Amino acid sequence: MSPIAIRVALVTNIPAPYRLPVYDLLASDSQINLMVFFCSGREPDREWDLGKSRFGQRHLRERFITYKGRFIHINLDIWSALREYQPEVVITTGFNPTHLIAYLYARLHGVRHIAMTDGTLESETKLTGIHRWMRRRVYAGSQAFIGASDGAFALYSSYSIDAKRMFKSHLCANNEAFFNAPPTEKLFDFIFCGRFVAIKNPLFAIEMVRQVAKRLGRRVSIIFVGSGEMEPKMRAAADSVSGDVEAVFSGFARQDALPQLYGSARVFIFPTEWDPWGVVANEACAAGLPVLVTAVAGAAVELVRDGENGFVIPLNVQEWTDAAVRLLSDSELYQKMSVRSLELVKEYSYENAAAGIANAVRATLCHKDQCSPAVVKLPRVVIIQRRMTHYRIPLFDLMRDKLNRAGIELIVLFGDGTPGEQRKADYGVLTWGIHLPTKYFFNGRLCWQNASQFMSDADLVIVTHENKLLFNHFLIFQKNNFKLAFWGHGRNFQAVRVNHLSELVKRWFLRKADWWFAYTEASAKVVLEAGFDSNNITILNNAIDTRGLQEDLNSLSLNEIEAERQAYGIGPGPVAIVLGSLHAEKRLGFLIDAVEAIHAQVPGFQLLVIGDGPDRGIIEQAVTRSGGWIHFLGARKGRDKALFLAMSKLMLNPGMVGLGVLDSFVAGVPMVTTDCGIHSPEIAYLKSGINGLMTANTLDAFTAGALGVLNDEVLYSRMQAQCKESAKDKSIESMAKRFCDGIE
Repeated sequence: MSPIAIRVALVTNIPAPYRLPVYDLLASDSQINLMVFFCSGREPDREWDLGKSRFGQRHLRERFITYKGRFIHINLDIWSALREYQPEVVITTGFNPTHLIAYLYARLHGVRHIAMTDGTLESETKLTGIHRWMRRRVYAGSQAFIGASDGAFALYSSYSIDAKRMFKSHLCANNEAFFNAPPTEKLFDFIFCGRFVAIKNPLFAIEMVRQVAKRLGRRVSIIFVGSGEMEPKMRAAADSVSGDVEAVFSGFARQDALPQLYGSARVFIFPTEWDPWGVVANEACAAGLPVLVTAVAGAAVELVRDGENGFVIPLNVQEWTDAAVRLLSDSELYQKMSVRSLELVKEYSYENAAAGIANAVRATLCHKDQCSPAVVKLPRVVIIQRRMTHYRIPLFDLMRDKLNRAGIELIVLFGDGTPGEQRKADYGVLTWGIHLPTKYFFNGRLCWQNASQFMSDADLVIVTHENKLLFNHFLIFQKNNFKLAFWGHGRNFQAVRVNHLSELVKRWFLRKADWWFAYTEASAKVVLEAGFDSNNITILNNAIDTRGLQEDLNSLSLNEIEAERQAYGIGPGPVAIVLGSLHAEKRLGFLIDAVEAIHAQVPGFQLLVIGDGPDRGIIEQAVTRSGGWIHFLGARKGRDKALFLAMSKLMLNPGMVGLGVLDSFVAGVPMVTTDCGIHSPEIAYLKSGINGLMTANTLDAFTAGALGVLNDEVLYSRMQAQCKESAKDKSIESMAKRFCDGIE
């Protein structure tokens, strides 16, 4: 041990197997003298195999109480133990009384304190006011903060902690044990690993597997690894579906047995209702398995990335079944996701986790009386999104990077959509963003998201311009110390009556901001006509990230496209595509009437429908009537989406057109729509007769317009070329730059 080593006391509940190797590595650092204080040897509901450790450790006199299934440790001897050890830095991993006593010891003895958590904003949404008050007090007296994930960083940000004082120490599995495990025969389709308790949803897993069996037309197998109170119910449920499902219960497994167990399965399923992280996801990725997971797990989106190495899906049996069937039916997709899991999990290593803790210690106290310089507060911008859609995530990522380089901190708060919006399957999770609890009233007409705790340090707050957002009213009518900006359409472009009371209110609120970020020129015109100062308007040219789509399109070969046509029984005739959420404003009934009329005149014509939503039933009924020339493909992303676009000659949308027009431009697939009066501002990008076609709002006109484009090769070629030109002007990079310029 180096004579100048920093004496570090780490106070934690129990010796978890996924942390012990990290402590071993930390103790091997010559600049750190580590002593770990454990509140308990093992909690009653844990069956971990702990092995031997090389770091200094001390087990306190075991004393805890149970409350609502949780263990609360009260080790009064932590005070005397710390006084004996005389640490220079104290790290606490929670807020049990033992941790609070250790924190109090640090404050009273002038010792540096580091807060450490694997929690997330999502996992702490139900904390009481007393719990939040206690965290604020502890965080105010802490010099550094260690988090296990981006979700933990978002949690710290919600308490206005500067990002420069945050350090990441991932939760990890023993990657090397999985990487070096001998190949194992794939005996099972699925694996479920974890405690058998209600919050992990093992019964959901059994029902999902049963649905997969029915879809595939064969018996499907699953292995359950673990133990818990729900095992009798699980066995009974498995027995009831034994004709469709072969369920094997392996019991609790030692750490060294896990690589073989994971390796014996094809897909890992993790339908948890609450998990700050979920180390089982690390284990599955290290075994090269694609993962199906709910968005509430901390590992979701950060380690398990939707469409890359698995699927992040709401807890809906149908959607889980769809994803599972795709993985078991598409060997190319399966292989791609398997390889991606192995790539992504490499970062989540014991070495990196130990380095994160060590860096936090060094930043807090290089050595006696040598502390890191004070952190200068950056200007802070807070953007509030009622709900997060997947196509907004690249925008916020770009903005965060651009603003960070400009010395501006960006905080994005987001909530949940209405039940109807959640069925659109267009949700997204911003891993570094902060989730806000969201409440709806009067059938979704009013929405409350309390973001008050983020307002005190804000210099600029940007909110969407929606009447239903009650917190906006709160911001407008209180005296603020920050600038307030709106962004959005300017008015409801789907409103039937522009002088309706809701539109009049919207117009009145429009003028209450300091700045306006208008979606398009059409939106800016609305804002100007309402009397807003033109000098305080930024036109964003609202866009989505089309880079990935362009790359996917460029990667496709003619043979691959032709093979896909043959797989769906599509001949040489023209193909049209419908792309987007399936809801009332898409006018799906009108669409089906039109395509049936087109098919009657062009027998080889076929239709692809990509998307999902509450009106999917209209499409499903049309598929049945069609006898095979209408194909409903559900929600598709990435290369799948690009492949179907490449097969298509025309994009049809007689209803509301929004950002989907950019897919038309990038793919060079002209769009045909109607002058229906409910389009979003992005309709301004479509120039009828040039890069697309807008017909009169009648079935005959729409049908004739689509047929005209299909039958006129000269017109079609010209439109296709103009689509490509239009794609160059409307990009996510340009939008992010405009947004950041306006903010500055």
